[in-house]
Amino acid sequence: MKFKLSLILSISISALLKSQYIIYPYYYHNNLQFEYQIHLDSLSHNSIRPYTLKLNAKQPWNIPITKLNDSSNILTVFFPVVCTTINTNKEANTYFSFFSAFIPNKHLSIQLIPEFSYFANNDKLNQHFDSIGLIPSLGIPDYKKNNTFLKFSFRNNIHWQTFPFLWFDAGYGKHFIGDGYRSLFLSDNASSFPYIKGTAKKWNVQYIVLYSFFYEPKWNNFNNSYTRKNSTLHYLSWNIKNRLTIHGFETVIWQVHDSIGNRHFDINYVNPIIFFRPVEFSLGSPDNVLMGAGFRWQLYKQNYFYLQFLLDEFKLSEWKKKKHWWGNKYALQAGFKSFLPWSQNRLLFLRTEFNMVRPFTYAHDSYLRAWGHMHQPLAHPMGANFIEWLGHFSLVNHRWMYVLYTQYARQGHDSYNFNTGNNIYRSYNDHRQDYGNYLLVGKNIYSLTFSAAVYRTIKTSWELQLFSKADYAITINEAERPKKQWFFYVGLTTRGFMFIL
Repeated sequence: MKFKLSLILSISISALLKSQYIIYPYYYHNNLQFEYQIHLDSLSHNSIRPYTLKLNAKQPWNIPITKLNDSSNILTVFFPVVCTTINTNKEANTYFSFFSAFIPNKHLSIQLIPEFSYFANNDKLNQHFDSIGLIPSLGIPDYKKNNTFLKFSFRNNIHWQTFPFLWFDAGYGKHFIGDGYRSLFLSDNASSFPYIKGTAKKWNVQYIVLYSFFYEPKWNNFNNSYTRKNSTLHYLSWNIKNRLTIHGFETVIWQVHDSIGNRHFDINYVNPIIFFRPVEFSLGSPDNVLMGAGFRWQLYKQNYFYLQFLLDEFKLSEWKKKKHWWGNKYALQAGFKSFLPWSQNRLLFLRTEFNMVRPFTYAHDSYLRAWGHMHQPLAHPMGANFIEWLGHFSLVNHRWMYVLYTQYARQGHDSYNFNTGNNIYRSYNDHRQDYGNYLLVGKNIYSLTFSAAVYRTIKTSWELQLFSKADYAITINEAERPKKQWFFYVGLTTRGFMFIL
């Protein structure tokens, strides 16, 4: 019944549309041409996703939009996305969604994205589900039997532009902040959540405030009802000249029901232009505040060096002692990416990235104040107390695309009653020692992953692709033998298409 109602609603409102702005969905993970066109605009703030695009003007973006009638202002938008794979372990994975939008005038748009995910014969996912009761990045499954899972979700967004420089969004979905493959601020790692977002853009500056409503199952008891926590996030992106962009970030997370009382959405954190740390101190509250900064520097044409630095807590006096005090919590990302086109249909993309997160970063005295949602980290999926190297190579050659990806990670894990700070949902009050909490403290686990994929475009207007993929993963635990795994996949995928009437 839920599927039928969502299908009828989405199709019925996708007709008779008049277009101005649209929130472009997340379906560009393999679309290098789209990413390249986004980066060609030196004034765009491409560290804030999903992107807000203008449809009824000349398209600066290379997205698959076909206008069927040049004399008409009425739009029909249909954007189906399908990805289905099967591997040598007979594990099947199917994802289907479609995008529709209703735009009654140039200041208002309503967008709906039903999503369906199906997993069959997935032993690894079944083990993960048994440990936390959730599907990573998706939440609670709507159906589970043996090793088969089915999940339906319904992303939506209402976009309202009040002035040319100010607009608001409200809905249910995900967000990503950063220039890297990972984000140390906010990523799309966790499942979708309700939000209200305000965006102001003037000159070369874009500023957003994001009010989020998160939920958490009770710690170690995932069958109980959820407890709510809220967050307010501020993010500033400033394009200085054409080559340098600087970023500023801060967020506060608080428990809705705590010792202070029934706080709901704390009025003290509604103001979009305040700094959270002074407010938190003045209230004497136990809330969790994170701050960060970053930049992106264009070196030559479409070559970029980017950096993110996140600060959870820091005492200079303790840092000078060099005794690795547990409360010095911070994270660092440094990366380089390059777009190298040599013809209209040929594009090379390169990326290398380093991520490092100190122990206990993102954690707090309670899991209800940790920077996470539905028991998944909202920043890096590994949580904390790790280092990671990423390498990515992609080549587009007409209808073919070749992808190589590698990841090396090392993380310190808990052992016995020793909390090493890798699990952001474990209270930092459980730390066994004040000092000696160096990076990678604890039982080290090493992981190395290689991935290679080939895509062949079958139908260009639909961006329909047939692909094959091979993954090799090796995990080394200090107390066990190395675990080696091979995975081979074959599948069909499309990033969809749009028709504008």
